[in-house]
Amino acid sequence: MGKKQFLTYEEQIAFLKDRKDLEIQDVEYAKKILFKTGYFSLINGYKEAFKDSDSKRFQKGVCFEDIYELYQFDNDLRSIFLKYILVAERNLKSSLSYHFCLVYGDMQEDYLNIGHYDCTGKKSYVVKNMLRIMEGQIRKDSDYTYIRHYMEKYGYVPLWVLLNVLTLGQLSKIYSCQKGRVQTSVCRDFGPIKVNEMGKLLAVMTKFRNVCAHNERLFDFHTKDAILDRGLHDRLRLEKVHGRYVCGKNDLFSLLISLKLLLSEDEFKALFHDLKKCFSTYTVHKEIIEKMGFPENWERIGRIKKFTKKD
Repeated sequence: MGKKQFLTYEEQIAFLKDRKDLEIQDVEYAKKILFKTGYFSLINGYKEAFKDSDSKRFQKGVCFEDIYELYQFDNDLRSIFLKYILVAERNLKSSLSYHFCLVYGDMQEDYLNIGHYDCTGKKSYVVKNMLRIMEGQIRKDSDYTYIRHYMEKYGYVPLWVLLNVLTLGQLSKIYSCQKGRVQTSVCRDFGPIKVNEMGKLLAVMTKFRNVCAHNERLFDFHTKDAILDRGLHDRLRLEKVHGRYVCGKNDLFSLLISLKLLLSEDEFKALFHDLKKCFSTYTVHKEIIEKMGFPENWERIGRIKKFTKKD
């Protein structure tokens, strides 16, 4: 395969117009956007939503502005979801540190004690790796001022302070290796959520968090993990095929369901408001909404209860 040839902005635009049938009315505007976003991020990132499956060219009538609008919509989606994933992450860190310290204590020798974790089977490797990571963060020359403060003033770092340094993925692993008592207490803080269900919620949310943080395409991203079926899926009247929900399992709508479960009522209300505003700002075509896994009646999620007595 030959080398990918470098193209100037003028050549990029000519290629899109002549070889790919993309309508470009304002060439100077297109050059300005390509300079700001880059060809790869904009065109390679979002062209598939507008291409004809047979000819591989753009569908008739598709213009440069259509692609850029989807790019902007996706960018705003990333900002919104990342903001509230971080809120949910904070809630989970607070809950986990509280219940662990309540059972085992808050000193370093407590949370660095391998005996305070579930080390059965493959979890033994995960626990040892997480303890190495946690211990490596406890330094007087840490990049984090609050770590240095606790080390200098108290000589140790409590778990509720240390967890702030760890990523959502690391938090997910630490949760998975907790013993049943701690896991059950954490789940109870968020409602009638089962221990294995919380693990799935964390796994899915971690994957979406990484997509948002790394500025990757979000709207049609799907995870290999899937959240478990629950009453909320049924109350949303989501479609089923052969007994399985067609959306809300490992797509962007599943992330919204996850945040519905892990945020407080006020926090989710703010997320829902931001999301509705985002949808009203852009022309979001039905095909895009379907790729997101959002059902036509997705706004029902803002009105229904996340838990009922049946849950």
